[in-house]
Amino acid sequence: MKNRLLQKWGNALKRNAPGISQASSVFQSLKPKKWAFSQTRLGHWAYSFLSILAFILLLMVYILARPFFILAGKKHPFQKIQAKLKPVLQKFYLRIIHLLAAPRSGASSRLMFIELAIRNMQAKRSRTMITIGGMALGIGAIVFLVSLGYGLQELVISRMVRLDEMKQADVSIQPGSTVKINDKTLADFAEVPHAKMVLPLVGVVGRVNYQNSVSDVAVYGVTSDYLRQSAIQPVRGNIFESNDIVVTVGKESASQGGENDGLAEKNKKIQDVNFSIPAGGWLRVRKEPGADAQIIGYTKNEGAEQSGEEIWGENYPSDDGKGEAGTDREGKKLGRWIKSSMLLWKKTSCDIGVSDCEDGNYQVLRGNDNTQTRTAGYIAEVNITVEGATAENASRTESPSIQNSLVGIPSSSDFVEIESESGATQLPKIQKVILGSQAKKEAIVNRALLSLMAVPETEAIGKTFSASFVVTGDLLDESGEKKESVPEDYTIVGVTPDDKTPIFYVPFIDIRSLGVTNYSQVKMVVGDQKELATLRKQIEAMGFVTRSVTDTVDQINSLFTTARTILALLGVVALGVAALGMFNTLTVSLLERTREIGLMKAMGMKSYEVKELFLTESMIMGFFGGLIGLLLGFLGGKILGFLISIFAIAKKVGYMDISNIPWQFVAIILFLSLLVGILTGIYPAKRATSISALNALRYE
Repeated sequence: MKNRLLQKWGNALKRNAPGISQASSVFQSLKPKKWAFSQTRLGHWAYSFLSILAFILLLMVYILARPFFILAGKKHPFQKIQAKLKPVLQKFYLRIIHLLAAPRSGASSRLMFIELAIRNMQAKRSRTMITIGGMALGIGAIVFLVSLGYGLQELVISRMVRLDEMKQADVSIQPGSTVKINDKTLADFAEVPHAKMVLPLVGVVGRVNYQNSVSDVAVYGVTSDYLRQSAIQPVRGNIFESNDIVVTVGKESASQGGENDGLAEKNKKIQDVNFSIPAGGWLRVRKEPGADAQIIGYTKNEGAEQSGEEIWGENYPSDDGKGEAGTDREGKKLGRWIKSSMLLWKKTSCDIGVSDCEDGNYQVLRGNDNTQTRTAGYIAEVNITVEGATAENASRTESPSIQNSLVGIPSSSDFVEIESESGATQLPKIQKVILGSQAKKEAIVNRALLSLMAVPETEAIGKTFSASFVVTGDLLDESGEKKESVPEDYTIVGVTPDDKTPIFYVPFIDIRSLGVTNYSQVKMVVGDQKELATLRKQIEAMGFVTRSVTDTVDQINSLFTTARTILALLGVVALGVAALGMFNTLTVSLLERTREIGLMKAMGMKSYEVKELFLTESMIMGFFGGLIGLLLGFLGGKILGFLISIFAIAKKVGYMDISNIPWQFVAIILFLSLLVGILTGIYPAKRATSISALNALRYE
């Protein structure tokens, strides 16, 4: 027994690489560090802590370097590369060894304890493997469960949030607040520090008419930059290109008054106008702006002020000169006509008791789908009130004198027919307007809207549909106002994948041209995610509300932090069982090696050196258990993710990586492994120090 122990100890002292003999020669050539640990200069606890920390680092360096030196004497494909690196790495290794394992007065080198511990573990290989395996299973359970928590957290956030969205905040108005988001607000937002982009949004109600089927859907007026920053990427087609947010008001091509407004051009637009048809009046609607053009129907007051375009057309007799208000280059007189989309009736005798019959002479014109026909046509400016859409302080209602002059008095003009009614009806506060000349008339629709219109997605690009927009007072200067645009044809340029709620996006300038002065929302973009919190505080100090996906991410992180804690606690149970197994192994090993401990003490080994030997064994088993557990937990998570992804790919969801192990968690696991090794080895090591050498030699 004695000879075997002496031989084991001697071999540890004579080992070549990484060995004590090489380290000893370096120790003699290198001067001791001035800041070497000194128990007299540091407190006892501080010295103990630094000593343990140095020993842990020494153990990790030794374990990591050992495979390299083992392979140095064997043939392998990278032998030439290793031969070149060996001198450099060996010198670096020996310097670290010198730093961490500096000779202690009257004590054996710590490298010797590491060598002896490994040899003792190899002597009881089966027991050591079972102990390390139990430790690995406990650590692996923690790594597997916690990695699922990290992986699912990352998967959820990556599916919900883009990196660019972490730099954005949506600004809106507080409920009941008197502040508005307008052009001045946008200018103020742009002056806020860290603000990179200020992108407004206007939300209105849109009335979509496709193949005589009318539906009300949500419409958002946005710029191209807003779509890009919001990741609204069409699955078909492209986004429209329009970043205009200011309506350009140019000079009108002709004025409203005057008998002769200068040179005119037939079918050329003069200006946007609002017009009112007298209550009880019926107007002929023609296909072209001419007295001889085909009559496509009759129209009347629709209960609100209407809008349209004033254009030049053929001349006609009138009392106010509008029938001959312009002259073309050839000297021919031209008159003012209004082009607008109007409901149509046909003139025919009918039973006034029938629902489609009005005034006994006009019957509703209906299309193939049995809805009343609305189409674009031309009416002459005879006995109607016309106001330029850009005119200031213009009256929106007819004066009583005009109404009295029209009601009940048949007109001799061929263009207007007035039927008597019991009285004039007061118009509600709704204004018909037309889109401005800057309107792009392009739309990006989602799949839900295509489904509503029964348009195949593959055929959607290039299709047109009629749309009008309803703007409420919150977006206008006067809260009591309400505007509705004249229906216009919009071309589909892109399709988004959303299939829940029917919506579509139009250029911001299209909605702005309806007289919108206040906006629904603003998207703020910063250059760095760290600057977002500061920007939000400044915006909120101005009286606005901010929202960001970072709020959702924080909630998700909080949820998964709790979930990971619960999962880790479940894994700790398995780790506790493994720790008990390691404790049992070390205790049994202590009993089996009682005579060996007594012999080492009899040969001069001090009690604290016996303690370090047992702690070394426990830390080595803990460290290897942690490494193997990390590997098992990592592979378990990846295998589970692969199995789930098989079904996910079949469902066209894509690959789902549900396991993730951050490097910080790896460091925590290795530290936990060493800590468990130290805690489970403290009692056997302490008990070993209390064994009497004489009694130990007598132990059977």
